[in-house]
Amino acid sequence: MILSKILRKLPSHLYLFFGTLLFIFVFPLVDHGSMFDFFGPLSYSIIIISILSVIEKKEGAEFKILTGLIVISVFFIWMMYFFHYRTINILSFLFNIIVFTSATIIMIRQIVASDKVDTRVIIEVINGYLLIGVMFTLSNTFIWGLNPQSLNVPSAEFSNLVYYSFITITTIGYGDISPQTEWAKMVSILFGLMSQLYLTIIVALIIGKFLNNKNN
Repeated sequence: MILSKILRKLPSHLYLFFGTLLFIFVFPLVDHGSMFDFFGPLSYSIIIISILSVIEKKEGAEFKILTGLIVISVFFIWMMYFFHYRTINILSFLFNIIVFTSATIIMIRQIVASDKVDTRVIIEVINGYLLIGVMFTLSNTFIWGLNPQSLNVPSAEFSNLVYYSFITITTIGYGDISPQTEWAKMVSILFGLMSQLYLTIIVALIIGKFLNNKNN
């Protein structure tokens, strides 16, 4: 009851923000042993479901299609938890990538269409950047699942994949974990470019909107 009251008072665009923070900072701390098989799907499910909270127009075909894709994605995530088949893993990966990509595009459209720079827009910008990190983590998880030699991670813990993904897109790159196969290298380049282009273009856009509103 107390939690539901708190959630009602929170602006809806913060749901995805806090869900992503759980994914990055909380769930990796509790993925020891068999918990990896549970908290991985749980964290992805929370983020995917919370995507609906940032969509402004909750009517029309676009929202209905995205809702359907989210339901299918969550279904396949938990199918992976119960049934370890390569086909299910591939389908889960494809649907999740489609959902995250669609959500990022929708948020970028909302940011571009906004007339002023307010808290909602700033949170959406942050959410978009964090989703790139989530997609990279998902991609690394998929690649590592197909070939454990693709990344020189010390162990199969969820925290190592989250750590490597976000360290890479923030261009820190300590070098303790690195891609070892061609596919892993190409994916690292792709998400590295995506994250930097996102920061460059979207931040420039936000600054332009802010200065324009200030002058007006």
